[in-house]
Amino acid sequence: MFLGAPLYLYVNLFSLSNIPFLLGGDQVYFWVYAQRMLSGERVFQDFFQCKPPGTDLFYLALFKLFGPRIWVTNAAVLLLGVALCWICFSIAKRLMTPGLALLAASLFLVFVYGRTLNATHHWFSLLGTLCAIRIVMPARTALRIAAAGVMLGIASFCTQTAGVAGLLALLLSFGWEWLSSKKPWKILFSQGALLAAAFGLALAALNAPIIVKIGWSRLWYFLVLYPQYLTYWFGRWFPGLPEPVAWHTLPHLAPYLFVYLLLPVIYPLVLWRCWHNRTNPAFRCGTELVLVALLGTFLLLDKLPGVNWLRLYCISMPGFILLVYEAARPPRLRRYVVISGWVIVLCLAVGNIWLRYRQGQVVATLPGGKVVLSVQKYEKFFWLAQHTSPGDFFLQAAWHDTYLPLDLRNPIFLDILLANEESRPEYVELAMRQLDHKQVKYILWSPQLNHPNDPTRPLEDHLGPFRTYLRSHYRLVRVFADRDELWQRI
Repeated sequence: MFLGAPLYLYVNLFSLSNIPFLLGGDQVYFWVYAQRMLSGERVFQDFFQCKPPGTDLFYLALFKLFGPRIWVTNAAVLLLGVALCWICFSIAKRLMTPGLALLAASLFLVFVYGRTLNATHHWFSLLGTLCAIRIVMPARTALRIAAAGVMLGIASFCTQTAGVAGLLALLLSFGWEWLSSKKPWKILFSQGALLAAAFGLALAALNAPIIVKIGWSRLWYFLVLYPQYLTYWFGRWFPGLPEPVAWHTLPHLAPYLFVYLLLPVIYPLVLWRCWHNRTNPAFRCGTELVLVALLGTFLLLDKLPGVNWLRLYCISMPGFILLVYEAARPPRLRRYVVISGWVIVLCLAVGNIWLRYRQGQVVATLPGGKVVLSVQKYEKFFWLAQHTSPGDFFLQAAWHDTYLPLDLRNPIFLDILLANEESRPEYVELAMRQLDHKQVKYILWSPQLNHPNDPTRPLEDHLGPFRTYLRSHYRLVRVFADRDELWQRI
């Protein structure tokens, strides 16, 4: 754990010349939010956000210490991955031998986190909830319960619902323990009240500075009411997979389908066995198993309304811990489980590294530092670097992976534009006014924004006025290899 996890992550995040790979994924949102905060902008006031700002503040702290550089974001992915591996190992060691716990942590590293390398808010909130249950595993003292509540508050400061899921799991585990041990009900009530109070106070303290600035109603709108407009991409035959399910896609989809099947199966199985053995004094780790299974269950239920593969990956760690526990439980199978498990870990680790280095890549020196990126991205980034200067206002309409590497600034309140309900009409109108006010020279436009995301629901597309504005105020000057279009102000 001391050497293997950091080394494995490092070779996937940095080239052999110690130059960072340019990463993608939803973590880019939080880099840009932190970059905007670093330049003096205020969350919920000067730029849009529909998640609590915990993850933004983490990246902001790193940018203040080391500057908004690409290597800093990759280092953050590495540090978060090591922390998640350690908490996985620590929890698993409460349930099984250190060797099996190491196997569980390694499976999580190469099968889940190492495939995503996406330090988005889901991972930070997962870390908080896992720390909370790990704190109360040895004992249910008042201090430990209060500390767990604080960790759940921190988790909800990264993802609104994550701390609530952890809170429900802990409260239900307290009830399970009360039923098993026949303790006085007053103990159950006091434990639950202390946990809920610590959670509420921690969350209130973290949000207090924001509430003072923008008020309860505005914060409630962004974190509770606005998410109803969010839409999620769904596969053709199964929700949230990266491509439709078909015979020719099964080899590529196999790891994703495995996680989709594992989580709804392993949690009920473990809970049923724990309930069946609740009166058996020889049944070890019963309460701790219940706690891990309940946490996994509530995290899974939290993701069901907007399920996709990344969201399931980000809450799958309890499932992998329980998978190793259950697979190695029969003594006659333990040796085979260990051998096959480590063979899988080794093959996946080598395969992931090979995929990382086999792609055609180019080293570029950009305002955000030296970076390794694909040949296709190099064309776009090199051209933009030649025609913009650090600190310029620049709108990348459909995504925002250019801002940090090129040290450019988003000129509008919204982070991106979408041809659905997520880009509200009032914000589209505000975006056009802000572009005029700041006389933004370039807009990087994506053809996908030329039509509604869902052709069957065209009324949800509010970008019509913006498309008209684009064609009347800008002219097309370049089309890049990925079909993105660069428009220049007339």
